[in-house]
Amino acid sequence: MTLDVTTVHPHATPDTVRDLLDRAKGIEQDDPALGRSLVQQARVLAHALGDDADEAEALYRLASLAYYGGHADEAFGVAVGARDLARKAGAAVTEVCALNLMGIVHFNAGNHSEALACCLRALEQYRTTDHRVDEGNLLNTVASIHHSLGDTDRAIVTYEAALTANRQLARPDVDAITLTNMAELRAQRHEYFLAASLGESALELSRAHAPSFIPDVLANLGEAYASLHDLARAAQCFDEALSILDDRTRRGTAPTPTSVIAVRVARGKSYLGQGELIGAEADLAVALDVARATNLRSLELTIHELLSRVYRQLGRFEEALEHQEARFDLHQSLFNEGTDLRIKTLQIAHDTEHARQQAEILRLRTSELEALVRGRTHELEEYQLEAFQRLAVLAEFRDTDTGEHTIRVGDLSADIALALREERGWCEQLRLAARLHDIGKVSVPDAILLKPGPLTADEFEIMKTHTTVGAQILSGSTSTLIQLGAVVALNHHERWDGTGYPSGLQGTDIPRCGRIVTVADVFDALTSERVYKHAWSQAEALTYIISASGSQFEPEVVDAFVGVIVRRHPYLQAEVEANAGAQTRPNN
Repeated sequence: MTLDVTTVHPHATPDTVRDLLDRAKGIEQDDPALGRSLVQQARVLAHALGDDADEAEALYRLASLAYYGGHADEAFGVAVGARDLARKAGAAVTEVCALNLMGIVHFNAGNHSEALACCLRALEQYRTTDHRVDEGNLLNTVASIHHSLGDTDRAIVTYEAALTANRQLARPDVDAITLTNMAELRAQRHEYFLAASLGESALELSRAHAPSFIPDVLANLGEAYASLHDLARAAQCFDEALSILDDRTRRGTAPTPTSVIAVRVARGKSYLGQGELIGAEADLAVALDVARATNLRSLELTIHELLSRVYRQLGRFEEALEHQEARFDLHQSLFNEGTDLRIKTLQIAHDTEHARQQAEILRLRTSELEALVRGRTHELEEYQLEAFQRLAVLAEFRDTDTGEHTIRVGDLSADIALALREERGWCEQLRLAARLHDIGKVSVPDAILLKPGPLTADEFEIMKTHTTVGAQILSGSTSTLIQLGAVVALNHHERWDGTGYPSGLQGTDIPRCGRIVTVADVFDALTSERVYKHAWSQAEALTYIISASGSQFEPEVVDAFVGVIVRRHPYLQAEVEANAGAQTRPNN
């Protein structure tokens, strides 16, 4: 799927700053270093003149250059600054640009839920302006995110909305991209006739309005025809695409690496489907070399998988294993980087707000308004909790249809703690801290978190990292409440018998808060519907908790939990008595 961060631009104004930005726009692709220098000059000059609107655009352009230079975390941080300054200046279109770029950084990190939130905000903001020419492009980005989330019906509706907007705005160039994405989606749904039809329309538009995109369109179109067993037309598409790429090389205009990979992989897959394994090996080997040389590691993953299949069919099992091992190592590396990026984006957003609050505190202190300073400091502590709670709810929204799970777990944990006669102030802190127990799930890829079937062993190992990542996100705070949240996040999957994770703690070595929250979490998870299971009844969940007393859960905590649940739902008293009778009844 193709996403575009460069076509949304604020309206030009004839001044010195604008002249610098316009000069940079003409050379950014050919000479990024010079383009960055000109944009940086424009930013400094705009700042000196107090021109917030043009400074915001310069920041956005610097963020775009960082993104295309492979520095996604830097791009995100600069884009946040551009968004905030544009909002202050009332530069709505620049704010849209920055939001769109933030969404694409999230998208490429695999954090699709936050990507969708950013891009929908960008689209909503864009529709409040009179700058209409890029609405179809923004809709295409939103549709692509729905596509990646597996919501193909919503993706199709949004792609069609993009086509409607493009026709009204005379944007056939964006139409070509949108039609190609739609063709790819239809092919994934095995609707190959429709995929071929959409691909032919995209090709016609590309020839007239977007010639640089023709090889990519031909690659997708050739793959659709190969799936329809029209091998002659598929071969025509692949041959034309390779001819265009070769011609660009001869003319000294190097083709984009993604285009070369797209064509080689598409033809390699076609050869593989026909059983022409030598041809498939040759094309995929070229694609792998290009992906490695240009550090396109997400594409490299797919190529390793295809080469492994080729070598298995050739009977060259050692080489097949090498590619599977390379794929596994690369997948782990990409996951770690994605986790780092998710955490960095959170830290950047938090640090930005923290810096704003600290600047306000300093202003008040220099004015000798100490009472107001103390109030602002308290607001900062409250903001920190609210920010983490919002992130925890976001993680929960990805896993369920509601964010109320975190609140229910917090309330039940506090009631259990009170039943255990813990100090009331600590219980109230636990009520809030327990809401953060699954905050680390923001680092788990959607493909694993939203998987409807059972996880593989490797996937479960990734899922388990949400405990340590959650503790990492919450670490370093001076707030005792956030510190308690970090302990909860780390320990809420430990088991009383020592078979839990991440540390395999046993008995009272597990912090008391972790022993309490695990009971509340398991009960609420069992009685909630998830993508991989139906909701249990409260009676069934209660029976499970009681049966796991002494193995998964601390017996004293289970007893307190039973008391709380029966007070909440008196009809469950019969279930408790039935379980007690089953435990004391002698075996026959």
